[in-house]
Amino acid sequence: MSENPYGRLGQRLQRILVMLPYAIHHPGVSVDELAARFNIKKRDLVDDLNLVFLCGLPGYGPGDLIDVTLDEDRVYVEMADYFAAPLRLTPAEALVLYAGGTALSSLPGMEDADALRRALVKVRRALGRGEEGDGAAVQIQLDQAAGGHLESLQGALRDAVQVDIEYFSASRGELTARTVEPWGLIAALGRWYLVGLDHLSGEERMFRVDRIKSLSVLEAPAPVPADFDPGRYRGAFSGRDGDMHLTLEISPSAARWFEDYYPVESGETLDDGWRRIVMVASGERWAATLLLRLGRDVRSVTPQSVMDASRSLADRIAAVHRG
Repeated sequence: MSENPYGRLGQRLQRILVMLPYAIHHPGVSVDELAARFNIKKRDLVDDLNLVFLCGLPGYGPGDLIDVTLDEDRVYVEMADYFAAPLRLTPAEALVLYAGGTALSSLPGMEDADALRRALVKVRRALGRGEEGDGAAVQIQLDQAAGGHLESLQGALRDAVQVDIEYFSASRGELTARTVEPWGLIAALGRWYLVGLDHLSGEERMFRVDRIKSLSVLEAPAPVPADFDPGRYRGAFSGRDGDMHLTLEISPSAARWFEDYYPVESGETLDDGWRRIVMVASGERWAATLLLRLGRDVRSVTPQSVMDASRSLADRIAAVHRG
């Protein structure tokens, strides 16, 4: 099956992300050496460098764009002025950056991304305040897809085709056979998720990749919707029509991470520092579990039925432990 334009674009971006740091770190490297090191045709390499030359921030003046120079078959890359400014991140921003970089580095084809791995070590040390060579205070681990499913799903996405999967639903405790039109792979909450159109339910769904028992790549087309936005799936949940709205107040300590973790529709800071949050919940069971997870960091929950469900769930958990 021929590779579609979306796949070529993804491969080109991956190629540039791996090649560019090496060119920056080795000024004057020859085109032949770059092409041989990263297994790129010289024509494609020059096209990539010409594309990088057009990258930068709005304003697009001399200091806003990446500067690429080809001098007698030698490559020189200078970053734009804004890269010279020190990057200042909050702990939450640094953690998100570290988790995303770790997920990216684990993808097939990123084995040569040495600059990315070095940057991740520095971010991890800053987060954990570990000693040189330590940095073990922060660890991010993404579950590996059983049976190589992650790579097969990447191929299905690249070729825009459907997949047949056997999927174990933890909430129902059953194994089901489904045909899915893949839209994207999302790294969230330390796991990989497949997002797509589920033919069994006829709805947009998320599937944990490590719960896929078997997978077959089909030839039937699976176009990605033009309005598909992977950013909607932060926290590994996206609301659907008919889902309930949940209003709750969370403590200042929980507010530091909550809105980066869950799909919040709106939030406001109250006079005492607590945050009033409006969000989408997939049902009372999901919302009740969320309240138990927050514990003392949540108050003033509506609808009341969610509070009742949370108390009932807590009683059942306590009864199991007593028994």
